[in-house]
Amino acid sequence: MKKSLSILFLLFSIAISAQTFEIPALKQPFYDIIEWKGIGSIVLSRDLTLTQRQVDLTMVSGDSKSAWQQVYNPMAKETYFISEDGGKYAYFLENLELNDGKVFLHQLSAAGNIKVMNLSFLTPLKRLGSFSPSDLYLTDIITTERALIWMFRHKEKDKLTTIAVSMTHHNFNMYAFVVSENVSSSAKVEDQISWYIAGENGENIVFAARMHAGKEAGWRVKEFSPRGVMVSEQVLNQNGTNFVAHARVGFGRRGSALLKRSEPDEKGTLIFTKGAYYVGGIEVNGTTANLVSYRLEEKKWVKACESVCTVYNAKKELEVGCFAMNEGIGWYVNSAKSEGHFHSFTSGTGIVSGTINQATSNPSRLLTAEFPSKFVAELDTKWLIFDTKQLPAKGNITFEYRQK
Repeated sequence: MKKSLSILFLLFSIAISAQTFEIPALKQPFYDIIEWKGIGSIVLSRDLTLTQRQVDLTMVSGDSKSAWQQVYNPMAKETYFISEDGGKYAYFLENLELNDGKVFLHQLSAAGNIKVMNLSFLTPLKRLGSFSPSDLYLTDIITTERALIWMFRHKEKDKLTTIAVSMTHHNFNMYAFVVSENVSSSAKVEDQISWYIAGENGENIVFAARMHAGKEAGWRVKEFSPRGVMVSEQVLNQNGTNFVAHARVGFGRRGSALLKRSEPDEKGTLIFTKGAYYVGGIEVNGTTANLVSYRLEEKKWVKACESVCTVYNAKKELEVGCFAMNEGIGWYVNSAKSEGHFHSFTSGTGIVSGTINQATSNPSRLLTAEFPSKFVAELDTKWLIFDTKQLPAKGNITFEYRQK
């Protein structure tokens, strides 16, 4: 049951003048903090011996934002937080891979309400055809505006099928649909592609796949409704881009990052956000490597933003991942070591924010190079800062506001 936090609100009012505030201790120690980008920061507390599995969630948000406390009771020792920037719902999944064709999850709304579901993939897959959950290879899990989406690959003889399973947030209805069927042994360009979720267009889900050669070299794009009805299909040409090959990886709080899934040898990662197509990757000029993003304007790729990539090493494997944010696009680059970049929608010069985890639970960390090694969340006029060295903590924990 959601609890009123009148004491917390009082502490918030004190904080505005003092620039620091405390979250009072709960029965169990605080042990972690995660950011639900665009909604707030969630402090987690529980019995560290795991004798009891209950987890308390305390939402810390900015001026004119609400604060709430909630609990959920996982069966597993570890759960997996899945979220996107500003989404109405986030999820704690007890298992990423299917367990006997099922996933047990806790749905968290922006208002602090929790619903628990044990989802079976058997029925929607049976409607689709003779696909056994045990034969599916999970590639990603992403939450969109209308649904939580699982991406799978299924290989049978020479046929490789890309399957998506969509669960609508409001009623937990599940829809399985085929995104693409390819001949796995074929040498044709159209069969040498790997599909992924590139973004969302209104309620619809945008899927994309890199095409590596031929006249149509670029990206094949398909748009589906949350119920799995294909709305459109097109090919975007790569002309105007000159990226070195990289492995596309997941970034942020999505399944591909948590599972460490990767797709090799892609010359540019495509993303659809804010009503436009963007593509990004590493371009090398002599000894200088830059992370460059382009925006598609009237069928031409126009440079949108760039930042110097200090970690690129031609002798090392290169991984690139992206995360759509309200302010721009967050990029993960890993070669000799990992590095976070932020490409704003309004500035041609990117921000290099330093070392970042691939499965980061603090995407706002990309927005500034200030306050290194601290948890930081962007508010309208301030930064919310937290020193994670305080954790685990049996007592109160302290936050700080800093003006931008």
